[in-house]
Amino acid sequence: MVLMDSGWRVLSVSYLLVLSVVVGDISDVDPERYTLMFSVYPETGVFTGSTDIQFSLLTDTRELTLNSKDLNIVRALIYKGKERENIPVIYTLNDKEELVLTRTDEKRFRSDPYFLRMQYRAELKRELNGIYLTEYKTEDGEVHPIVATHFEPTHARKAFPCFDQPQLKSEFTVMVDHPTKFRVISNMPKSNDRVVRSATIRSEFLPTPAMSTYLVAFVMSDLEETTVRTNRGVAISVYNRPGKRQATKTGIETVRQSVEFFENYLGRVFPLPKLDVVPLPDFAIGGMENWGLITIREDMFYTDNDTPPESIILTRAILAHEVAHMWFGDLVSITSWNNLWLKEGAANMLMYPAIEQLITKNTHATVSDIKNSLLQVSRYPALDYDSVINTHPVAMNISDPAEAAAAFDAISYSKSAALLDMLRSAIGDDRFRAGVGKYVREFQYGSASLEDFLKTMDTTGPVYRNVKISDFMRSWLTKTGYPVVSVTKLNNRKYRLSQYRFINKPNFKDNKTVMKRWPVMITLRTERRKVHKFMMNGGTKIVSFNYDPGFIKLNINSTMFIRVNYDLQSITGIAEQLEADHERYFTEDDRAGLVSDVITMATVNKCPMSYAMNMIRYLPKETSYMVWDQALSKISSIAESLSNRTKPLFNTYMKDLITKASVLKQTDSISSGLLSNLLSYYGVVYRIPEAVQRADEEFATWEKDTSYQATSISLNKEAWSNQVTSAVLTYGVAELGKEEKLWEKLESTSYPHNQEYYRSLSATKNPETVTRLLEGSLKYDWVPLQNKYDILNSVSGYHPAAAFKFLKGNYDTFYELYGETQFNFGNILHTVVGNLKTRQDLEEATTFLESQKLGTGERAFRIAVDEVSSVLDWRDCCEEDLRDYLLAHPTSN
Repeated sequence: MVLMDSGWRVLSVSYLLVLSVVVGDISDVDPERYTLMFSVYPETGVFTGSTDIQFSLLTDTRELTLNSKDLNIVRALIYKGKERENIPVIYTLNDKEELVLTRTDEKRFRSDPYFLRMQYRAELKRELNGIYLTEYKTEDGEVHPIVATHFEPTHARKAFPCFDQPQLKSEFTVMVDHPTKFRVISNMPKSNDRVVRSATIRSEFLPTPAMSTYLVAFVMSDLEETTVRTNRGVAISVYNRPGKRQATKTGIETVRQSVEFFENYLGRVFPLPKLDVVPLPDFAIGGMENWGLITIREDMFYTDNDTPPESIILTRAILAHEVAHMWFGDLVSITSWNNLWLKEGAANMLMYPAIEQLITKNTHATVSDIKNSLLQVSRYPALDYDSVINTHPVAMNISDPAEAAAAFDAISYSKSAALLDMLRSAIGDDRFRAGVGKYVREFQYGSASLEDFLKTMDTTGPVYRNVKISDFMRSWLTKTGYPVVSVTKLNNRKYRLSQYRFINKPNFKDNKTVMKRWPVMITLRTERRKVHKFMMNGGTKIVSFNYDPGFIKLNINSTMFIRVNYDLQSITGIAEQLEADHERYFTEDDRAGLVSDVITMATVNKCPMSYAMNMIRYLPKETSYMVWDQALSKISSIAESLSNRTKPLFNTYMKDLITKASVLKQTDSISSGLLSNLLSYYGVVYRIPEAVQRADEEFATWEKDTSYQATSISLNKEAWSNQVTSAVLTYGVAELGKEEKLWEKLESTSYPHNQEYYRSLSATKNPETVTRLLEGSLKYDWVPLQNKYDILNSVSGYHPAAAFKFLKGNYDTFYELYGETQFNFGNILHTVVGNLKTRQDLEEATTFLESQKLGTGERAFRIAVDEVSSVLDWRDCCEEDLRDYLLAHPTSN
């Protein structure tokens, strides 16, 4: 983004107002109605606006505070009461960057109704927030402009002066003057189109229900409209590029059926007469839940017959997530950004039951595929992200716009969704559904807090015996991190369980940090197939059986947000059973949790590496994609840190493991296809001869016909796969040194279809190619604005030092693009710093970045430092343990 100058002037005619979020509870203002008038002409590079706000003050005050940013105010008037008594005021900017209106007649603003009118103009930029300009090109290169909006979390103030906090809901009436060749849509249906002058139309829209400022939206374009209706008659419309109507079928049906699902699930009909969806070529995030007008990235919306099933699931999930927000976040708002989790967690968790019926009906997906998605997308990444020292609680304190933008992370989305799913598992589907439905109906058109939600859920009954849901969940939502439960076998009938906060750092010693306690719902299954359930509140609990249970497995189906660390006796019994019959006692969810937990514990030296390696010996018999993905992603993260003494041994071991798995029989399920692709990918990564031979053949075929998509390599299964194509092209670059065709495709193919080319070129061994990629990422339009950083992140995976050097040399550019208003800056810092491999590089990066403004990336940077330090500490303390195991267990390869 463009940074503002530090100088401020208060003029009688023109005011330059740049403000930040108002912090804390705001109880002295009640906005009732906004009338927003915009004049937008793309060719001029500016827009003008007029904002009328009717509001009441609930207490007497001498000052009034509101928000505005990058707006040149040309007129500002404030009146009192129905008589419109003009109030003399001056405008000042305080040290909190709040615009303060102070009366000059030394009187006070009384608790009366007021009317504020402000007229202004501003630049029409390409910053992907506020009101911004984007475009699409036809096949013959003709440029068609689009004006779009994105206001979450604190960008409404860049479009109109406002009380820009989510709890200050109001009615909005939107009007837009625009060229006649464009059509404008907004949150509500259009009430009128009228000609105001030559070649200019004013589009006027019906007033919205009470809603938050960040949900106001409009889009001006020449896109084409496709409309269907729900079973209640709600109009669902998609506005697509010309010629893309067929590619909207999956999306529009997903939205229609999701609206019907949530109406039934929550017992509350969709509150608006229509719901529009606009795929945009330039958009900062995946999707945005503007009430009545969802915006989404093009590359995540359009599908066709060649779209992989897993990509269709992703499209459906994003759309169902945004539709869920029509109730969670829009109809019921949050009381502050501190409660961001409440809307994002609910939408993230409830999108899965919404799309389950869609996917199982329309693809080869199974219910297991959907459950896999929830665990993969929510629980496991959140467990990793939440294990570092510099994480944050789900319910957090947010004090400025950068913190609000940075809060859109794995904790607010994935951990919160996992915790809500944990509650659902504990109390059952019916009670959970009844609770969330009551919450929506009770707080509709208002705002709700953590306590509001918990008190509503309490009405459904206790979580366990006499334990209230609110007491149980409050601990999980307000504490930083999560526990690991250690299992120690004392004798054949007695076990000791102990809990402490899990920190992803070998030999972490801070007792004050690790001594936190959570209410843990322990579920365990014994070898005798008996299930036990109880609450563990303290640090230690002795579990006694009146029979010999054999082995015990904690956290049935991995529903609790915990990790489990077993002692040698316990883990040996489990590993032996996995080798004997991995499906007899353990569900797919159980096995994924076991593999994930034991490898994680080994990486922090809480158990020997031999425990982990013994556990995964059974994997060649495993047919679950979710289990394999956890195992390979965890193990591969270890491999990246190994020294040259150990890496050849490790690679040989992995070749043997994957080769043995390649004879597994496959089915038509999506999970089976994903597993085939995963093993194909890693077959090339670990240079398995059969996979390499196929990769040679596939690359040669691709060079002759670059429209060709590679199929699975290590398994004899024809399956279209971006992952396999990427592996083949990466192999061609890294091992064969063949780059010419990829450069041709990169420079002639539009995003997102060129992703596989620049990501594969990142694997080059040619320093000149690395430089050409990095410099080209900023110089050329290979990728849209929201993804300029993607090439940098891709290069950092293969050339971390070079990527950081480029970031350092272009830091101001990346910061201006993303640093103050987009959480993508956190993505950059987390990836580029997180890929560093040596202490020297990490120290250099830390020294440099701590001297810079970090904006929305500060927490992500701290987390990356924690993660890299942990990997380096593991190598120092534990690599020899892994080397000893590999030497003691030679493979057939």
